[in-house]
Amino acid sequence: MSKQFKLAAALTGLALVSSAPVRADAIEDFYKGKNLSIIVGFSPGGGYDLNARAISRYIAKYIPGNPKVIVQNMPGAGSITAINHMANLAPKDGTAIATFARGTPFEPLMGNKQAQFDPRNLTWIGSPSRETNLVFTRTAANFKTLDDLKGREVVIATSGGGADTATFPLILNAVFKTKMKVVTGYPGASEMLLAVERGEADGMAGLSWGYLKVARPSWVPEKKIDVQLQLGLTKAPDLPNVPSAFDIVKDQADRQLLEVFLARLAIAWPLAGPANMPADRATALRAAFAATMKDAEYKAEAEKQAIDVDPVYADEIMSILNRVYTASPEVVERARQISEAAR
Repeated sequence: MSKQFKLAAALTGLALVSSAPVRADAIEDFYKGKNLSIIVGFSPGGGYDLNARAISRYIAKYIPGNPKVIVQNMPGAGSITAINHMANLAPKDGTAIATFARGTPFEPLMGNKQAQFDPRNLTWIGSPSRETNLVFTRTAANFKTLDDLKGREVVIATSGGGADTATFPLILNAVFKTKMKVVTGYPGASEMLLAVERGEADGMAGLSWGYLKVARPSWVPEKKIDVQLQLGLTKAPDLPNVPSAFDIVKDQADRQLLEVFLARLAIAWPLAGPANMPADRATALRAAFAATMKDAEYKAEAEKQAIDVDPVYADEIMSILNRVYTASPEVVERARQISEAAR
């Protein structure tokens, strides 16, 4: 079977699922000679940037017409700058998609007026994996357990703007009565980790475990940090002795609050395009993303960079968004108060 026929078959199969008819020749005519931009809402070197660049090296060969893929970094406001640009200013023709903080799609629900988009209307492509986040401190700061974080102030580095690293410390303060002091202004994860190394900050709350393994692979095995807690709907199998927030929380209202916020970790590295993208091009991009997730060379590169490959597709992302956006008013109001403080 020829490569062209395989692509046409894959596109047709996805079109049946999405009810959007796709002609591979029309897609090829459109994308041939064009650029596909992947806008990254953070500075180079962070987890979102690493994921976007890994995907950028393989996805074009699965898009008929084989466009040139260009990664553009657009940091600002915890990636709200990037998602606003993608949703409102970028071309809606299938030549621009973006990756942004996983919590950003929930910002409109949290009442953030800077978030000028409705995530349920975006053209979702997928996420290469789900994620578990960590609460950790440098060993020299001498915070060994969650109880230690309740006993005295701990300085936490964050980019601000509603990012996980800004929001999760405040959730933990509300649910577990920790004493985290959030220091904002760092452009991305690279700068935050450097702040921890320099002693400007004691630690972080809400950094991806997958990214930490890549950026600072020696920190856990060499005990340069103490990891107090896992945050996520699932636990990391390679951290069996680190408790999950869900293992500890007792109050049902607190548990529901955690679920609203931690749902974002199931769409760990989201990729989406603007609303009203032509249906056939959206289907083509989703098919190319799905094919990339199975590509042997991509998976080999992901393994070298300690990037987990456990893809989440557009329909599951929409299901997660719809579930969170229909949470009870009481839970949403409490979540909004925390989100407002995180911004």
